Amino acid sequence: MLSHHITILDIAKRLGLSKSTVSRALTNNPNISKETKSMVLKTAIEMDYQPNLLALGLIRNRTFTLGIIIPDIQRPFYAAIVSGIQHTVCRKGYRVVIAQSDECPKVEEENIKVFMLNRVDGFFICHTRDTKKFDHVKSLHEKGYPIVTFARICPDLPIPKVVEDDFNGLYILTQHLIEKNKKRIALLAGPKHLLASRLRVRGYTVALQQHGIRYDKNLVANIKFKDSEVDDTFEKWMQMESPPDAICTIYDAGAIRLIQLIKAKGLRIPHDIAVVGFGDDPSASIIEPGLTSFSQKPYEIGAVAGKYMLDLLNEKIGLQQSEMNICRGYLIIRKSS
Repeated sequence: MLSHHITILDIAKRLGLSKSTVSRALTNNPNISKETKSMVLKTAIEMDYQPNLLALGLIRNRTFTLGIIIPDIQRPFYAAIVSGIQHTVCRKGYRVVIAQSDECPKVEEENIKVFMLNRVDGFFICHTRDTKKFDHVKSLHEKGYPIVTFARICPDLPIPKVVEDDFNGLYILTQHLIEKNKKRIALLAGPKHLLASRLRVRGYTVALQQHGIRYDKNLVANIKFKDSEVDDTFEKWMQMESPPDAICTIYDAGAIRLIQLIKAKGLRIPHDIAVVGFGDDPSASIIEPGLTSFSQKPYEIGAVAGKYMLDLLNEKIGLQQSEMNICRGYLIIRKSS
């Protein structure tokens, strides 16, 4: 048998008050006396009253719920960002609901529709690797929803954006390899249309130029972060007349895959080929040899994104606020380089 859900009417009957008086008391209406409020609240606790949050949201035109859309919930990077967002907004009375796009633009759009139907107050969005058109986000913005994008952003919309230290990270990683006397430095990059990927390639290129090392397009590969593409790229590089003596990657999972491939060929790391990654995933310190990586501070990215959202909701900044915050990272040197 289903248990009875306690309602405002139940509290009103027990206290001999009207339903409207109980409702106003529970919402801290100034026209209700302190004594009545105290009595209603005490009874509500005793009866285990659970407010109807959806109904309250309709009354207040706010649900105090925020939607987060991320590409892959299994990646520690995104989990840490979500943690940063949640800890920041929950302190101010907001809850978060998380949806995964699974790197599919269509699913990303469907997630937005579901969140709209559930009346979330704002959206945090990290786009998929294949998102090239942003009409669904532009439509959301035109409807007046607060939006904060992070990591993979919508560059053209006048909304707050929080990104990693993309250019500086690859510049520092490449410079580190050069300081280790590496001359043939390959780069495993991401899709060309992603702003983060372009910035990281630029950081790599500038570091080479500043040290008088010629840029070789054959040593740069743009992939979609799939292991099969990493395998094919590595084999292609190994068949070159002058194979790379170091490989710089824009994501740790690719670097870890490369370490496995290099070891399978009987090559020594870092003596024959050095490897560096970007992100400092937890696995970077577990793999043997440990992976040199550039830490992105994902929790901080989430915390900054959360602060932007609170500012939007409290109208401290306008919905047309075009601002980009770069969370500065740092190099972590391990034995792979």
